[in-house]
Amino acid sequence: MADGGVEHGGDAEMRVSAGEILAIEPVGEDRFIGGAGGVNHIGTVFGGRLAAQALLSAARTVEAMPPTSLHGYFLAPAQISLPIEYRVERLRDSRRFAHRQVTAVQEGRAVFTLLCQFHAPEDGFVHQAAAMPDVPPPEEVPTLQQFVRDNGDRLDFAAIRNFSGALPIEMRAIAPEAYFYERPREPERAFWFRLPGAATIDDPREQACLLAYASDYWLAGVSATPHGFPTNSSSLLISSLDHSLWFHRPVRCDEWLLHHTHSPAAGDGLGFAQGRIFDRRGRLVASTAQECLLRQLRPDA
Repeated sequence: MADGGVEHGGDAEMRVSAGEILAIEPVGEDRFIGGAGGVNHIGTVFGGRLAAQALLSAARTVEAMPPTSLHGYFLAPAQISLPIEYRVERLRDSRRFAHRQVTAVQEGRAVFTLLCQFHAPEDGFVHQAAAMPDVPPPEEVPTLQQFVRDNGDRLDFAAIRNFSGALPIEMRAIAPEAYFYERPREPERAFWFRLPGAATIDDPREQACLLAYASDYWLAGVSATPHGFPTNSSSLLISSLDHSLWFHRPVRCDEWLLHHTHSPAAGDGLGFAQGRIFDRRGRLVASTAQECLLRQLRPDA
C-alpha cells in the first residue's frame, strides 16, 4: 500500500467496517472472491485488505488452527473497480501445522501472493524480552485527524489532504510533532490503533485477519521520517513491496494496540521497516516487517 493510504467512503473517522474487510465468498474448491473496496493515495487497493482477505481465504481451508505468520508480496497494483479472486494452494497439512500459499488475481494477473503458516497451540517455553515503550495511554492522545485539523495552519497540503479525513483504522499518534514538523534523528514512530467494528467478531482467526489489515497501515513510511515528510506527495512516493507479520498471541482488534515502528536502514530507493505490536498490558502480540519503495520524485525546494 501507499503509506497513509485511505479507503474512501463516508464522513466518519473510519471508512471501512470489519465486516467489509472480511467479506469473501467461495467460488469453487479453494477459491474465493473478495471485493476490492476503497482506494489509497496512489489510487490502488489498500495492501492491508489484500493481506487480510488472502489470510482469511487460507484459513477457510484449515481446520481450527490459528495463523502464526504470513509473508506477502505486492506484485502489481490492484484495481478498485475489479473483484479479486484468491486462489489457495495447500502446501502441507500435518497434525500440528498447515501451510498455504494464496495468489490474489485480477483479470488473470497476479497482484499479490501470500505464504502463511497455521499451528495448533501446544505447551512450550515462554518469554518476552521486548518492552513496550513508555507512552501516554490512548485516552490522553488526540486522534491523528484532530491533530491535523487543530494544526492545519502549520501543515502542508499533503498532510491535510491525507490525514484530516477518515482513516482505515482509528489511530492516535504518539508525539506527532516529531514527524509533522521535524526530521527526527531516529527513524521511529509509535501510535495506538484499533478497529472498533471488530467488537462484533467472535472468531479469533478473523481477529487475526483484521490485525493483518491494520498492521499494514503507517508502517512503511517510518523509513522516510529522517529525510522528508513521510506521506505520499508530489515529491515523495512510498509504496509497500512486501509485508510480514508474526502472531505471538491471540488479539482483539477492537481494543487499543500500540504499534512501535522503526527503520533500521534505507538505500537504493528502498526503505526497510520493522514493528512491534503491544496490547495495553504491555504484552507483545505481534511483530511486523516491510520493505517499501522510497522514491524521491523531485528534490525539495
